[in-house]
Amino acid sequence: MVMRVTGLASGMNIDEIVENMMKAQSIPLNKIKQQKTLLEWQRDSYREMNTLLLDFRSQLTNMKLSSFYRTRSVASTNEDIVSATVASGAGQSSYTISKISSLAVAESRMTNSGISKQSSNKVDTTKSLFSIQDSFANADKILWKQGSVESKSIVTKEGEPITLGLADGVQITDVENMTVEVNGIKYTVIDRGTPKSGEVKPKSGEVIVDKDTGELTFGDTIAANSTVKVNYVTDKKVENKTITKDNTQIQLKGALVPGQIKLSFKDSAGTTIELSDKPKEDNSKIGQIIDKDGNKFGEINYETGVITFNSEFNKYFPAETENSKEKPKLELTITSQQNYFSFGLTTHTSKGKIDEKFLIQGSESLNSVMSKVNNSKLGVTMFYDSYSDKVTMTRKETGVYNENGQEIEFTDGDFLTQVLGFHNITPDTPGNYVKAENATFIINGLETSRQSNTFSINGVTFTLKKTTDTPVTINVNNDNDKLYENIKNFVDKYNELVEKIEKKLSEPKYKNYLPLTDDEKEKLSETQQEKWENMAKSGILRNDSILSGLVTQMRTAIYSGVKQDDLDSAMKSLSAIGITTTADFTTAKLEINESKLKAAIEKDPNSIELLFNGTGATDGQKGVIQRLYDKVNATMDQLKERAGNSYSVNNQFTIGRQLDDLDDRIERFEDRLADLETRYYSQFTAMEQAIQKANSQAAYLAQFFQ
Repeated sequence: MVMRVTGLASGMNIDEIVENMMKAQSIPLNKIKQQKTLLEWQRDSYREMNTLLLDFRSQLTNMKLSSFYRTRSVASTNEDIVSATVASGAGQSSYTISKISSLAVAESRMTNSGISKQSSNKVDTTKSLFSIQDSFANADKILWKQGSVESKSIVTKEGEPITLGLADGVQITDVENMTVEVNGIKYTVIDRGTPKSGEVKPKSGEVIVDKDTGELTFGDTIAANSTVKVNYVTDKKVENKTITKDNTQIQLKGALVPGQIKLSFKDSAGTTIELSDKPKEDNSKIGQIIDKDGNKFGEINYETGVITFNSEFNKYFPAETENSKEKPKLELTITSQQNYFSFGLTTHTSKGKIDEKFLIQGSESLNSVMSKVNNSKLGVTMFYDSYSDKVTMTRKETGVYNENGQEIEFTDGDFLTQVLGFHNITPDTPGNYVKAENATFIINGLETSRQSNTFSINGVTFTLKKTTDTPVTINVNNDNDKLYENIKNFVDKYNELVEKIEKKLSEPKYKNYLPLTDDEKEKLSETQQEKWENMAKSGILRNDSILSGLVTQMRTAIYSGVKQDDLDSAMKSLSAIGITTTADFTTAKLEINESKLKAAIEKDPNSIELLFNGTGATDGQKGVIQRLYDKVNATMDQLKERAGNSYSVNNQFTIGRQLDDLDDRIERFEDRLADLETRYYSQFTAMEQAIQKANSQAAYLAQFFQ
C-alpha cells in the first residue's frame, strides 16, 4: 500500500480532491458492476424457477405410472377371519377363501423346570455368569475354558495383509469357535490346508488363520476397503497399562483365572521387575500381587478384574522432582487369562440355514447372553421369566423351513442345552414344545399353503387370523375417490406452478431502482438497503420469453384433444371431464367441476388413464401428462442453457459467459483507474513541490527587505 502525505505546501485536501475525481471516473465501472449484479439476480431467479419445474416434473413422473390411475379398494366379508390390503395397480378381482385348516405357527421351546438351584435364590440375570455360576441347578455343566475373548474390525487396504496383530508370544486358540465375516458374509475358518473359494459349492468360502501371527488368508480375493469382523480367542491377554502414584488401580477383564496374572515393568534404575498373583507352590497367596520373594504389593479381584496396589508399590516409581511437569509413572505389561465358554445355534429361515457361534466371557451376564442371541442373524427371541424360573426360545418367523427336522438346532456347547435346560425339549414334549406349522387354506378352489399368515397374490396382501370352514370373500374394486383425489392433487400442483410463474412474469419493473453501489450502501441502513434491493430485483423476469412460452405450451397441452383409439369419444379433453380454466381470464389456472369429474371417473376410469397418460408417436396422440412432461423437460433444458445449475461452471451457460466477460471488463477498468489515480497524485505532488519551491524562494527574498 502506497503512503501519501499531501497538501503540506498548498494547504489543499488533495485526498478529497482525488477521491471526488475518481468517483466521477468510476461511474462507468459502477454501471458495469450493476450489470453484473442484475445478471446474477437473473441467474438465481432462473434457477429458482428450474427448481419449481423439477418439483413439478417429479409429480408428472408419478402420474406416468399406471398405479396412479388404477386405484383400488379392497373389502373382506369377515375382517375377523381374513383381512386384506391392496396395492395400486392391482387388477379388479374377487377371491374366496373357503377353508382355513391351520394358521402358520413359529417353533417355540420352553424349559420344563427351573434353571436355578434354589427357588428362593434365583439366578440374577444382571450379574456376571462366573460370579453366579453356583446359582444354576446344573452349574457343573458350564464348560469353562481359559483364554481371552477378543473382537476386531479391520478395514482392508490394497496390497496389505489382513492380520489381527497379535502381541509377541500370544496365540489363537479355539479355532472351531472363531468367526470371520467380510462385509456381512460369513466365512468358514480353518487352521490348516488351502482355503477354498466361496464359488466352490456346496462349501462356503474359507479363510485360514495363522494361529501364531493372526494373519488371515482367504480363498476369495478380498477387495480394498472391505470390513472384516473377527471374533476369536487367544491363549492369554497381553496389554500395556500406565499407572501413577495418584492412580492405585488398574482395570482388566473380569472373570480372571487365578494364578495366571503376571506383571512386568522397569523401575527407576532400569531393572525389570516381575510380579504375579501366585508364587510357585503357594496357593495361600492367591489374590495377592507379590514378587518372587512373596512381598505383597497389591490385591486382585478376579471377578471384576480390578488390581489395587498398596503403598509398598510406590518404591518402584521414579523420584518426583520440583521441575517435573508430570507425575512419576510406570509402564506395566500385564498378562492374564479369563474364563469363558462357547455354544452354537442353527436356525432354518426364509433366508436359508443360519449358523451362529457365540463366545461368552465369564464377566458377561445372562441378560448379555440373551441379547447376543436375540440380536444375531438367527431370527429367534429368547427370554428368562423370573417368576417361573424358566427360559423360552421362539423363532421370529412362522412356518416350516426344515422339512426334515426342527427349526432351531443346538449345535455346540452345553450352556443352552444343559444349564438352561433345552436338552430334553423335543416334539415329544407337548406343552414345552410348539412345532412350526404352515398356514393351509383353500382359495378360489385351490388348496395351498404359506409359511406366513400374511402373503400376497396379484398385488393383494391377505392376513389369515383364524381357522374356519366358513367362506370369506375378498373383493378388489376401483377406488374412484382415491383417483379423484390424485387428479385434484395434480391440478393443485399445476395451479401452484402457474401462479408462481405468472407472478414472476407480471412483477412490476422499477427502472429507477438499480443495484446499489458501495458508496450508496454506506449511506443507507440495512433495512433501507433490503427494501431498495427488493425493488431493484422486482421484474427481473418480467415477460420472460422462456417462462411465458412455457405457460402458453402448457395451456395448449391442457386443452388440445387426445387422439387415442380406445378413448371414449366424450372424454377426449380435460374440459370434457370437468377440468377447465378459471373465470379469471388473466391466469392459466385450472378449476375442477367435482360432480362432472367424478361422473367421468365412475363411467370409464380406463379412458381417464388414456386421457392423462396415453402414449404415442405424435403430440396429438400423447396424453396430457406426457405432453406436459415433454414441455417442462424442454423448458428446464432451456433454463439450464441460459442459467446453469449449482454444479455448472460459468463457461457452460449463457449468463455465466456474460458474467465472465463483465469480470474481465471490471478487472481492466479497475487497473485503468488505479493508473489514473497514480497519475492524479503524481500531478498534485508536482504542484506541491512547485509551491514549496516558490515559498522557499519568497522567504529567501523577503529577508533582504527586512
